[in-house]
Amino acid sequence: MIILFLMKHILRFAFISLSILLFQSVGYGQYDWMTFKADAVLSFSVDVPAEMEFETKEITTAIGKLTTQTYSLEGKEDDLNYLYLINIVEYPLGTFPQDSIDLIDEYLLSSINSTVVKVKGKLVYTSDIDENKNGIGKLFRIKHNGDHLIIKGKSFIRKDAYISIQVFTLRENSLNDEMNYFLDSFKSTF
Repeated sequence: MIILFLMKHILRFAFISLSILLFQSVGYGQYDWMTFKADAVLSFSVDVPAEMEFETKEITTAIGKLTTQTYSLEGKEDDLNYLYLINIVEYPLGTFPQDSIDLIDEYLLSSINSTVVKVKGKLVYTSDIDENKNGIGKLFRIKHNGDHLIIKGKSFIRKDAYISIQVFTLRENSLNDEMNYFLDSFKSTF
């Protein structure tokens, strides 16, 4: 009887403690965040801890001039992540037909590998994703700088636009909830 009484109170204490811990961790990651809405032709919304900066460029490629939009936010000194980044490249109409799954897959893998080469890193993993509002995509993780830094991201093709969403952090912070919160909150609206 006493053992049953003690177990009941231990389980109740464990449940209350776990609930408090979960409530605090969810609140910590999302407490000061806001929804950023890009007011552009290729518009989107994403949840961020502060206002994002915006830059647009034209780049010349083999298929002509392309417009790129870059949105960035540098983390503050005490943030778990030191950079939030979104790149969108608008391609000519018909570049990525929706039924050309192999072409889209090859382009996404090539873009991810280009990032790996650019940062002199190593691709940890990549997996297929399909998000209703964002299109066909890849989830990926890259380690670089002697495995001390991590990039986690998603890349999509949506209506002849390439979208790359990335979060940069230190290896010891690489499993933080804010990375996923940022990545999962992205919704294209074009």
